[in-house]
Amino acid sequence: MKTILFIGAGEIGTALAHVIGDRAKVEMWDRHADKVVNMKPLEETVPRADVVFVCVPSWVVREVIGGIAKMLRPEAIVVSLAKGIEKDTQKTMDAVLNEVVSQRFAILGGPLLAEELMADQPGIGVFASKDKSAFDEVAPFFYGSNVRLEYASDPYTVALCAMLKNVYAVGLGVADGIGWGWNAKGWIATESLREMQNIVEALGGDSKIVQGSAGAGDFLATAMSPDSRNWATGREIAVTGSCKELSEGCRSIESIKNVLGDKVSGFNLLLSLDRIINKHEISKSVFQDLFTAR
Repeated sequence: MKTILFIGAGEIGTALAHVIGDRAKVEMWDRHADKVVNMKPLEETVPRADVVFVCVPSWVVREVIGGIAKMLRPEAIVVSLAKGIEKDTQKTMDAVLNEVVSQRFAILGGPLLAEELMADQPGIGVFASKDKSAFDEVAPFFYGSNVRLEYASDPYTVALCAMLKNVYAVGLGVADGIGWGWNAKGWIATESLREMQNIVEALGGDSKIVQGSAGAGDFLATAMSPDSRNWATGREIAVTGSCKELSEGCRSIESIKNVLGDKVSGFNLLLSLDRIINKHEISKSVFQDLFTAR
């Protein structure tokens, strides 16, 4: 039986372990040891893992994967669920993995809300890797489950979509928090998808992927679900003026602005979210300006 290691015992790591069930021997590790029963050290689990799912925030991916890189088997597969841009280097998660591991790797995107997976509701995972053999080896772990696994050969664009859908899900949360109805929220959703597609094109990605599960599918699930942390963070900021901890989407706004450089001027919704999240302007006023702009 194959061995799968989950690094990060948060909601999504736990949910995917639940989905895989008894199709593999599952090991789990977390920096908070009390979250895992009978947790074994990484020095013991990494060298025997066939697949390593890295379920940690984007800002620690390099540190975490870099720390285990020398312990990985040559034929192991590394799968990242992080959704963001590395702040210091402005690199997407696929670029970070490409720098720290020599093994095959993938970005896992798509609508995979952990709460729904734990309730045995359907989910769609987009497994993006330049090496399809990695997908062929991982896919059987999901056979017979409620997760439909799709293959994409473009981890860069899927990584961009995974980051952007969080940013724009914050926007839907803001719209809900200021009391906008579904007419206006439908407009925000449309603007979000338009900007996502244009950003991907501006950064050299494949805009067609934005129209699929990794783009529109993941965005709509994240932007409309009360289980979404990014949606909830946007709503909290709109209602209270602040939040306890910024989500991945909030943290990514400044980075995507920096990556776009001079091209950012055409993305009015992104700039509006920057005014709310980073410049602490009043959400209702900012979104009213956005709505009335011509």
